[in-house]
Amino acid sequence: MKSLRDEQVDILKALYPSYKEEVYRRREQMMKLTAFACSFLVLLLVTMLTASAPSHPNVTTALFAFTGVALFSALFAYLILQQRNRHRMAKESLIEIERLLGLYDEGFYLEGRSLYPENWQTDWLGDKSVTVYLTILATLTVLVMASVFVRI
Repeated sequence: MKSLRDEQVDILKALYPSYKEEVYRRREQMMKLTAFACSFLVLLLVTMLTASAPSHPNVTTALFAFTGVALFSALFAYLILQQRNRHRMAKESLIEIERLLGLYDEGFYLEGRSLYPENWQTDWLGDKSVTVYLTILATLTVLVMASVFVRI
């Protein structure tokens, strides 16, 4: 571990809980955004499928519906990706603080092993949750658009 002065260690110890909280908060925000957008799209889908079809379908109305659903989903995809990027920045900073505090150094805190497993530094890079969030959002968007198309 890099040799740090006491005041540097104190600063890192003070920053650590904030970055840890930021990592969890950003993850939770991505889940909330996904849940809200998907709930709205499911509600819209159910409404479209259960509502009676108009006697004279209007292509212009369908085009507006397509555009609105696409913009809604694009906005939420953007917000989810924005939170993902901020989550990654906070995670990188958190891991750097953990390295500087010696949490990955063998024998620094515990006899013969590190306090945190080595793989914790890289496992988060393989996280596929955002891919799942966006896939579900895209699938629901396509289903809603298909339900509008069916009504034309």
